[in-house]
Formats: sequence, structure tokens, C-alpha cells
Amino acid sequence: MKMWSRMLALVVLTVMALVLAACGGGGSSSGGSAGGSGSGPVILEIGSKGEELAFDKTELKVAAGQTVTLRFKNNSAVQQHNWILIKGGDTEAAAIANAGLTAGPAANYLPEDKSNIIAESPLANGNETVEVTFTAPAPGTYLYICTVPGHYPLMQGKLVVN
Repeated sequence: MKMWSRMLALVVLTVMALVLAACGGGGSSSGGSAGGSGSGPVILEIGSKGEELAFDKTELKVAAGQTVTLRFKNNSAVQQHNWILIKGGDTEAAAIANAGLTAGPAANYLPEDKSNIIAESPLANGNETVEVTFTAPAPGTYLYICTVPGHYPLMQGKLVVN
């Protein structure tokens, strides 16, 4: 009888360990609706869709206050892209993208006034990966865009902060 109790306890503990390991998360995430639910650091991976003017993920998720490292892979062979997180909505995003037209590549296609920019990656050439690390803002939904001329209308997504 004691042996059965011990075996049962061992099986239960093993199952619990497997469940906890499956539910627990590392700091890295690269899924379609990627992100972390804790307050520890998280790595998000996103890319461009080949030669299309589109991100390969249109929604990312993080927790407010979380330290986020975003890795952006430019999967285009010839086009430049960037990843810019906007404070505000479509009006602010359009203004930032339009100002990028005159700012040019030396300024990462970004305006001098960055008050409505939460985070910005460097400009990525074809087949290049760049990173930006930032603290996730307050809970809400934020736009991310590419500000290379002509890309903004099609190349955008949402960062959902819980």
C-alpha cells in the first residue's frame, strides 16, 4: 500500500512539473500574437514579408512596464525598412511618416520632433536584422509603422499592452 502511495505521489508530482514547464514561459517570443504576460524582459521577433510592404506580424502583445527588446528582420533583398512605435493614433502616425519624407535616410526617415515616438529601430537594409529595447508603455493599443517613404499606408500593426 505504501508503495502505491509513493508511486502515485511521484506520478502526480511529475505531471505537475510537466504542466508547470508547459505553462511557464521564457523571455523570448516570436509567435504571431507574440508577447509576454509577466513583468520580466521579453524578446519579440518580427520581420518584413519579403518584397511586400507588410510586416509578418500585425499584432504583438506585452505587459505594461515590461522591458522589451524587439528584433526586426528585413526580409527584403532590396528595400529598406524600420519599425517605429507611435504614441497616438493614425493622425500622429501619418504626421510622423510624412515628416520622414523630408528627413531622409540619414535621419532614419524620422522627424526631429520625436515626442510621439515611443521606440524606433535603426533603418534596416535588405536582409539585415536590427534591434530596439524599450519599456512598454501604459496599457492600451499602440500603432507600429515603417516610415520609409510610401511604406506607412500598408506597413503597420498594433502593439497591445496589458
